[in-house]
Amino acid sequence: MTPVRTPAAQSLQAALGAGVDPLGYARQLLPLHRAWSEGARIRSEVRPVIARSWKRAPGRGGESRLLPEDELAARRRGNQEMSILGQLLGDRLLPLAGQAENQLVITDGEGYILSVRGPRAVRRQSDGIGFIPGARWREADVGTNGIGTVMVDRIPMQVFGPEHAREEQHAWVCTSAPIVNPATGTLVATVTLAGSFRTAHPHTLALVSATAREAEGELLRLHQLELDELRSAVDGPGGRYVLVDGHLAVAASRGFDCPARLPVPGGLQEGNVWVRGLGAMHAAPVPGGWLLRPVAERVVLELCSGPVPKVVISVGSERTEVPLGWRHWQILELLARRHQGVDADGLAELWPGPVSAVTVRAEVSRLRAKLGGIIAARPYRLTVPVVFSC
Repeated sequence: MTPVRTPAAQSLQAALGAGVDPLGYARQLLPLHRAWSEGARIRSEVRPVIARSWKRAPGRGGESRLLPEDELAARRRGNQEMSILGQLLGDRLLPLAGQAENQLVITDGEGYILSVRGPRAVRRQSDGIGFIPGARWREADVGTNGIGTVMVDRIPMQVFGPEHAREEQHAWVCTSAPIVNPATGTLVATVTLAGSFRTAHPHTLALVSATAREAEGELLRLHQLELDELRSAVDGPGGRYVLVDGHLAVAASRGFDCPARLPVPGGLQEGNVWVRGLGAMHAAPVPGGWLLRPVAERVVLELCSGPVPKVVISVGSERTEVPLGWRHWQILELLARRHQGVDADGLAELWPGPVSAVTVRAEVSRLRAKLGGIIAARPYRLTVPVVFSC
């Protein structure tokens, strides 16, 4: 299983090329930042990744939250991934940090700084802008910055000088990369080399990015070992089954064409459950995961408009709630009244307002991704009984 990436993830977002004068480049950026901060339209000269961030987090951001020491200590203790990866990140990046007068900054997946390591002179300067352990550096907290912007875009990048939202950060360059746990697809950390903007170089970005990918590879390797242990600990039963770990990653299966990780609305609990692509399954806990086997229970789809639209998938006595937007709820309502099925053009004609068949196809595709085998195609139709419960 590999981490989820945006389409731009393969291109590193270096702030400036080798040989470009950092001071001269900073002077070019200053009027662009000034115009934006005064409310003018973002100029085309601004790098797209920075322009997107400036649009998301206008101005200086809010106020960065600083954790009390006991909460910070608890976060450090509870961060399994960083207890595994801390030494690797330090071994790869601290030597360069010292030589380039940068500091190594590691945050958790929520943007709280867990550690700052590097030359004392650099750390004294960063203390003055709140770049300290326990501080949270999301875009909403401090505007555009290496940590917060990487958290949103999920790509390695540099944020240089006046690209930062706050003027007190204009003397800095932050070279950052996200670390995503392949087992869950969630952001677990960011890693940053930060120092004077005069130290900016694209090689720094390449190194930070490669280190983050190595860290993800280590998490993947350890997860594969956990899956191997799960397979060894649980005897495969007769007939069709699926064995998953606590993250719903598939360790073994028979008789099912499974993705690497099961999509289960609401997560697993003991008993009967609807699993997209598999149908009605009985989930039983096993050491380190879950064993799922097919059941012949009747499946019913309940449509509930209510204040918050939702559907309830009932497998026997077990119920799984899936919240919906109004458009998706309307699609289900229309399908429920057309037992013989209907194509995209037909749905568009039945729609309460003007809508194109292309839009309908896109929305049905998103809805099927949520509900899987409950909606068949060609024509679109519901494959289970429907009731309107509220």
